[in-house]
Amino acid sequence: MITVTIKRNQVDRIVAFNAKGHAEYDEHGHDIVCAAVSAILQTAIFGLTENLSLDVEVKTDDGWLDCSLAEYASKEEVGLILEVMVTGLQKTEESYPDNLKIQEVEEEGGRNDA
Repeated sequence: MITVTIKRNQVDRIVAFNAKGHAEYDEHGHDIVCAAVSAILQTAIFGLTENLSLDVEVKTDDGWLDCSLAEYASKEEVGLILEVMVTGLQKTEESYPDNLKIQEVEEEGGRNDA
């Protein structure tokens, strides 16, 4: 299973996200869930780096991706790209709940709904 963790700050902005694991929907190279998750995450990163020219920190390895962007979290356009990413992941999770899990965590200090 792929687990994607979305980290939000006190004002509900995404400050980081990571993905780990393998979907195990099909064999390597034919796994549509893995391909979907990879495409969604990479498109968000490309949107941040290519369209907004941001220097976000991205680390990858086999079955693992980590992106940290706390310094850009307050930018409206960053929030839009990342919320679209979350929507895409959630819709994929609805279709493949045995292969993808999305979890949201709060940055230390919790959320401020005010």
